[in-house]
Order: sequence, then structure tokens, then C-alpha cells
Amino acid sequence: MLRKQPGFSAIAILTLALGIGANTAIFSIVNAVLLRPLPYPDADRIMVLNESSGPGQDYSVALPDYFDWRNDNTVFEHLAATHKESRNLSGIPGRDPERVSCASVTRNFFSVVGVSPEIGRIFSEDEDKVGAPPVVVISDRLWQHAFNRDPRVLGRSITLHDQNFDVIGVMPPQMTSPQDTDAWFSIMRRSNNPAWMDRSHHPMIFVWGKLKTGVTVDRARAEMKGIAARLEKTYPDTNGKVYAVVTPLLENLVGKYRTNAPGRGGIGLAHRLRELGEFVRRAWRCACAGICDSCCSRRYSLANH
Repeated sequence: MLRKQPGFSAIAILTLALGIGANTAIFSIVNAVLLRPLPYPDADRIMVLNESSGPGQDYSVALPDYFDWRNDNTVFEHLAATHKESRNLSGIPGRDPERVSCASVTRNFFSVVGVSPEIGRIFSEDEDKVGAPPVVVISDRLWQHAFNRDPRVLGRSITLHDQNFDVIGVMPPQMTSPQDTDAWFSIMRRSNNPAWMDRSHHPMIFVWGKLKTGVTVDRARAEMKGIAARLEKTYPDTNGKVYAVVTPLLENLVGKYRTNAPGRGGIGLAHRLRELGEFVRRAWRCACAGICDSCCSRRYSLANH
């Protein structure tokens, strides 16, 4: 029967494939970030911070503003800066150069997520300042596929964008933040970059913070609002109408899939799942009905569904 109607068979199979694929994709998101907890200790205390000048006007953080936030706040145990990038990894015998996802971070970023290296160590204070030697911490994933989990990777020099870095540590498998990172550098080595020290420049730096025990998100938001107001008075040309946005890490990751508050203009997770379920039901009904109608030699049109 399928051979006799190849056009219909192709449509039916494609429809089912799309339904199954969509279902799998949504479940992967739900399973990864809703059904399974975040892989960090006290993850409910981890916040992501950015700057904004109003609804729909969010952007990254000026590095001097980060320094002021870090020095003036009383609500965070640690406040870390992060900058995402990618670099060409080379200098590994037997392997072609490849592009890897990297992040420049302040040393206390690892204290924010609360994860220690699998082997080796993170940057020391002397390695997290301008003029420090170039060192790198790599992910378990990169250690596996580029170095076959060889413990002698520690102390090895690798080339990233024509600059040599000494590997000092390997993070455990659950550590891939921010955004699927495979190599971490010290951001403070580059903090004397004139463009970065310009308060009007927002060079894709985002801030991660860990709330002190007992501090609520609302309290943190109120304090950061006060700090931003002081910066607005001190630097009206660059910080006018600029405020700090404090978002829990989980909400930052899955906010667009959750049921949003009125006025935010988003589609919640429950609504998306209902839409997906209806799509799969219709796909299955269309395919099955078409097959049954073919068996009975009756005409059937997918356009009716």
C-alpha cells in the first residue's frame, strides 16, 4: 500500500518524524533544566546580572560598573565577571586545529558555581591580574577528546589563537558554564584594555553572583538598584537611566520556556507543551486516517486537518 502511494507515504512519514523530533527536542530541554537539578551546589543562590535601560533594552555590563558592583554590594558572597569567546586550538600532535568555546572569567567565578577541579587547580590570585602568565583551565570534555584523559596534560602548553597557555587544571564533567565552555582564562589579564575600561562600552561581559545565605532575590535586586542609582548620579553621561538586572540562574536558562508574568509577552512552558501535544496528536491522526482511507480506497486530504 505504501509503495502504491509514495507521495502520501512520504508526507505521513515526514509528519510523524517532525512530531517525534519536536517532542524529543522539548523533552530534552525540560529534562535538562527542569526535571534534573542544576549541577552546582546551592544553585538557587546563583544569579546572573546584566544592565538595562528599560524593557527590551537589556545588554552586557561595562567592566568599570562590574568593579563598582563588586566593591559596593553587601548581598553577594562572590560576584564574578565572564566574557564568552571562541579560539582556535592548535599545537596538539596528531590533531588538526579546531575551534573551541572559551570564557574569560574572574578567579571567583569558580567560587560562584562551587565546583572544584577534577585534577589540578584554578588560577591563583597572582595569575588573575594584569601581566600574569597565560594559564588555562580546560573542561573534562576537552580533556577527553583532545588528550585522551592523559593526566600529564597538567603543565602542558597548548596554543590558542597563536598564544601559548599552560594547562593548570581540568574541571569535572558537570562544569560547562557559561554557555558550554571548554576552556577558561583569566579575564583580569586583559582588564587594562582601554576599550574595556571605558564605562560607555559594554563588551559582552556578564556577571555571575552567589547570594549570601539568607539573602533573598528581592533584597539583592533592591540593593543593586540602589548601587545603579548612585552610579547614575556619579556618571550621568554613561549611566543615565541604566539599572542592574538580577536573574536567578535557572530562570536565566529556561525563562523563555516558563509561564511568564502578564505583560512580558512570552509563551510559557505549559502552553508550549500543550501546543506540541496537539501537534503530535494531529500528525498521528492525519497519518493514521490517511493510511486507513487508503486501505478503504477513499480519498483523504491532509488539508482537512
